[in-house]
Amino acid sequence: MTNTPPALESDARDWMAALLRLDGAYSENTLRGYRADFRTFEAWCNANGHTALPAAPETVAAFLGAAPSTASTSTLRRRLASIRKVHRLFKFGNPAEDEDVVIALRRAQRTRHRRPGQALGLTSDLRDRLIDACPADLSGLRDRALISIGYDTLCRRSELVAFRLEDLTWLADGGMLALIRRAKNDPFGDGREGYVSMRSAGLLDEWLRAAGIDEGWLFRRVVFDGVGPNPLHPHSVGRILKQRAAAAGTSAETVDALSGHSMRVGAAQDMMAAGMGLLPIMKTGGWKSVNVVARYVQNADLLRVSANRW
Repeated sequence: MTNTPPALESDARDWMAALLRLDGAYSENTLRGYRADFRTFEAWCNANGHTALPAAPETVAAFLGAAPSTASTSTLRRRLASIRKVHRLFKFGNPAEDEDVVIALRRAQRTRHRRPGQALGLTSDLRDRLIDACPADLSGLRDRALISIGYDTLCRRSELVAFRLEDLTWLADGGMLALIRRAKNDPFGDGREGYVSMRSAGLLDEWLRAAGIDEGWLFRRVVFDGVGPNPLHPHSVGRILKQRAAAAGTSAETVDALSGHSMRVGAAQDMMAAGMGLLPIMKTGGWKSVNVVARYVQNADLLRVSANRW
């Protein structure tokens, strides 16, 4: 039992309203995650006779212990962070700091030996196969440019579809600088620049001319009567890669393993195989964590990497 005043318990039930205080301070993806994770925790508490808010440390520890084996360690950490955030909004004590919860999380981590899943890297050879498989119609011209620029800039899918013509600066070598205005790990919009090769700039120019785009969004939906005004949805990037990979005659396993993250992963792997260190890769891809980059390049072709050592 908790010694929470009745009025506070009444307020605590409306955690959804409390999360509204975070609007504008966090990305919508983060807020969506908080809601989904705490809803999962609350449902488990209701089904098992526990109080979700404020939660006793023993309750949180039991929740972690009851998680299905299919729940990854990162999922459990994220849910714990959501529980912590909601409690902080109500100025309740943080149950996640309790030793029982720390032990429960460590136990869960030790029983989950799966390596983090990773999209198949779209390395340069696979990139070229997909580009060659794109037809010369509007969709094909768009997809050629999208795949090539996504590889060059190591953009996340959300960053790639957010490019506008105004974000591009042409360079003397025929390439471009592309301003990535906001990223997942850049909540305040400091931005970074990515280099677009001369080849990619040429593919983009072909698409822009065919689509009649002279301002606004670069990568737009192609509709039955031409090009629409709206940008592609981030989820479309993965579907495009799978569609073009299938057209290129790649294996079903390859098609299935591709995602909107594949260009970012593959370009990082190619940079590692070319002998570049982690710091240049981090700068190019806008990473702030060495551990994250190391995980991205862990599947780089060892033969290609080793060839640069001798």
